[in-house]
Amino acid sequence: MRTVRTVAVCLAALCCGLAQPPEKCVIRGRVVNASSGAPLKRASVWVEPFLPTRGVNGSPTVSGAAATTDAEGRFVLDDVEPGSYLLSARRTGYLDQGYGASEPDVVGPPLKLNPGDALGDVTLKMTPQALLYGKVVDEDGEAVPDADVTVYRISYAGGRRQLVAVGAAGSQADGSVVIGGLSPGRYFMGAIVSGASDVHSREAYVRTYYPAAIDPAAAAPIEVAAGAEIRGLAIRLHKSRVFHIRGHVLEVASGSPAAGLVLHLVPREAGLLPSAAKGATTGQDGRFEFTGVLPASYRIESDSSAGFVVVNTRVGAPPRPPQTLFARTVVAVTDSDVDDLPVPAARGAEISGRVSGVAGTGLSVALVPAASRQPSDIVTRLEGDSSFRLHDVPPDVYEIAVGGLPDGAYVKSVTFGGQDVTNQNLDLTSGAGGALEIALSPDAGEVTGTVRNAKGDAVPGALVQIWPADGESAKSVKADESGGFRFRSLPPADYRVAAWENLADDLAEYPAFRARFGGQAVPVTIAQHGHQQVEVRAIPREASAAEAAKLP
Repeated sequence: MRTVRTVAVCLAALCCGLAQPPEKCVIRGRVVNASSGAPLKRASVWVEPFLPTRGVNGSPTVSGAAATTDAEGRFVLDDVEPGSYLLSARRTGYLDQGYGASEPDVVGPPLKLNPGDALGDVTLKMTPQALLYGKVVDEDGEAVPDADVTVYRISYAGGRRQLVAVGAAGSQADGSVVIGGLSPGRYFMGAIVSGASDVHSREAYVRTYYPAAIDPAAAAPIEVAAGAEIRGLAIRLHKSRVFHIRGHVLEVASGSPAAGLVLHLVPREAGLLPSAAKGATTGQDGRFEFTGVLPASYRIESDSSAGFVVVNTRVGAPPRPPQTLFARTVVAVTDSDVDDLPVPAARGAEISGRVSGVAGTGLSVALVPAASRQPSDIVTRLEGDSSFRLHDVPPDVYEIAVGGLPDGAYVKSVTFGGQDVTNQNLDLTSGAGGALEIALSPDAGEVTGTVRNAKGDAVPGALVQIWPADGESAKSVKADESGGFRFRSLPPADYRVAAWENLADDLAEYPAFRARFGGQAVPVTIAQHGHQQVEVRAIPREASAAEAAKLP
């Protein structure tokens, strides 16, 4: 009896606890030239795990083992774990291609692989890169070697219209330059000769845009088709009167010179093109000089990344390093030099903070520069009692980001110095610090749903967005292989939900574009702990492209 019972227990354990691992999956297919249909040898093909919030429609990213195509353009990806994936291909001379994507350089809809699945006859059609052939000449039409030539495109990342660099190269001895790797679209080209003029000269070559514009807004656009080779793009450089800015930096507290401080000269107002900042370092007497400055209004500010310190509040934590000075002032250059400009410098802001309302590990608080919205170094992870201290925070305007929130939690309120700043940026340009109180709530709601097209079919990979009815900041996710989506940790409020068949990530961040489709968004109200399920009609690619073309 004991033997029979023992065998039965062992068999049960074998069945329940030693289950066989799921069968691996296989993907077979070909990579071909989208223009000619010819097979492409030596293309890399790979899968990356699908994440709803991953670069929503961004470029493919190599994140795992890749297969290489043979002479017939064929590939095999075997030993793939079951799951949802993005399939992409890359080859020299061609643009990255996501499987199922309607255009190059973006990921396609996700693929669902069940245990033992074997996909065959998968075809990725790659678009040849486009190339621009240009030449840089001076005011007399003579070739200019060693010029820095950049190709730009319009972007709406960060919520504003701007030019972003997508390619660059230096001009050759005959002034010629070639820039490739371009996808179909509209581009602009600019050139400048760095360090070619005497630093004390009253004239210098300035950045000039094709064909001969100093103002980027007056640059002529270059329309590029798939695989095109655009030739004869001559940029005639301009010279302009330039000036210098000389000054001295003094520490406010002591009145003594601030030596060794790295300064940047940047345009005061954000323009179409973020200008390259000029740099200078103060000497032992606190003095500095910027040369070759064009007439405009500028900010002079110290390197904001040099002195920020996060203090770990744990007992026994090592002492923080010395504080750093931060300088900031405004100066206008008209038709003359600026001399003996005083620039005050002071310690950064001191912030003591506390997060309350929700217990949890892994919480973090970050201050993100509002102008750039770039990942911030000003971040601290909470310990123990959820309190934190930030030292030497550079003077700037910040968005407050709380990371690591438990599922179902949201930021209910934020106060700074006793003032409610829940839906506002944190303005620290004065250098003053204070107490930052962040209250969390566990009463968040969620929205789930499905994206469908005009025929009622699910739209895998659609971009889905949700935003407050009275606000502009949106959250974005990519619909899964069934067209499903989910937004979690939503504060109670009225919202709008919209979906696009295909939309660039930068347009997704631009409120003015999203506002054009307000009438097609689905209204939804979220209560505490509320859950709403909606069905959203995807906005066709042609409609979003037409509206994007109308943007100023």
